[in-house]
Amino acid sequence: MGGGKKLHPTPSYHLMLQGEVGKATLFVNQSRLSEDVSRGLSAGCPGPLCVTIEEYEQVSVSLRRYAQQDSVRVWIGTEYTTLGLYREIPQEKCLEEDYSPVMITKAVKNSKEQELLRAAHVRDAVAVIRYLVWLEKTVPTGSVDEISGAHYVDQLRREELYCHGPSFETISASGLNAALAHYSPSNTTSRKLAMDEMYLLDSGGQYLDGTTDITRTVHWGEPTAFQKEAYTRVLMGNIDLSRLVFPPRTSGFSTAGLETRLKINLPKHWETQKPSKTLSLSFSLCLSPLFSPEPGYYEDGEFGIRLEDIAVVVEAQTKVVSLVPYARNLIDVSLMSQEQIQYINSYYESIRKHISPELQRRHLDEEYQWLQQNTQPLSHSSLMTASLGTLAMGTLASTLLPGA
Repeated sequence: MGGGKKLHPTPSYHLMLQGEVGKATLFVNQSRLSEDVSRGLSAGCPGPLCVTIEEYEQVSVSLRRYAQQDSVRVWIGTEYTTLGLYREIPQEKCLEEDYSPVMITKAVKNSKEQELLRAAHVRDAVAVIRYLVWLEKTVPTGSVDEISGAHYVDQLRREELYCHGPSFETISASGLNAALAHYSPSNTTSRKLAMDEMYLLDSGGQYLDGTTDITRTVHWGEPTAFQKEAYTRVLMGNIDLSRLVFPPRTSGFSTAGLETRLKINLPKHWETQKPSKTLSLSFSLCLSPLFSPEPGYYEDGEFGIRLEDIAVVVEAQTKVVSLVPYARNLIDVSLMSQEQIQYINSYYESIRKHISPELQRRHLDEEYQWLQQNTQPLSHSSLMTASLGTLAMGTLASTLLPGA
């Protein structure tokens, strides 16, 4: 909680909350609650904001007593309900869904919540861009490792308005460590960030007006053709998931088949991570929920690639609210369709529109120039021009060099 105290990401408690009209009961080990929390929960008593605190072991008895009332039906999500509590509910009183109705309600954001979330993502993008610019300057000196990098991006976020720290433990992974899908650095595993290795950053911020979660993978040297192809196909999958149009109440599992796109034309010994839990949603997608496309590719013992954005479902489309460009030197435009290129260019226009004014307002000139450079439009024609230039230089060399 606030009060200037450190806010740890996702504090964990075994608890249950039973809500009734005009009444809420929290079942929790009361020894885990500080005096401030206990006072805050009971501050609205008596009244509609009152929260009564009971020991966790009493939840089964209370649910059984509640469910036996004549006018009561209990709506549950079977994936989020323990067998012990499920057995306390008479079958004729139980309304079952696969997914928790509470989670569905939390996922759907109204227009004000969406507005606040977009504002949080603007500030979060500034922090991530500052970090990427800093890395470009600092990695060549050999002075950054996975842990110091994670600490610095967390520090940059904390400097942003309304930020209370990271929304989860920052995943900062270089080279072969990035091949571990959700690796976190430690004193024994931390690697130096190097010019010739891929670097994966999966991080987020906890802001008063929204929670962010974004993953970017970068390379500061000359990536191999395999690395570029893998990155581009992950990006293509991310784009297609973000452009996905589906009927109302489509199951999130129905989108999982798009992962196969990432495997097209890749060597047989390559494997692709299945979409994350946040992508393979087990509830039906409807208007205004948030979800995170999170395709990835992991080559054991060598490198890992993951891209993740936060998107909101709107009518006939989804809209990405994350606002950080992708790694330009890892994109092989020749693999992409014209529609995918147009999508990225439109996305980059949105990034410029929302982030450039903020960088200028803060006089972050270096970051502003970096953003302009890294959001230049992509095109097949630019690739053809580069190829023709290479061909012309080769022809000139064969004309001028003896014996060529």
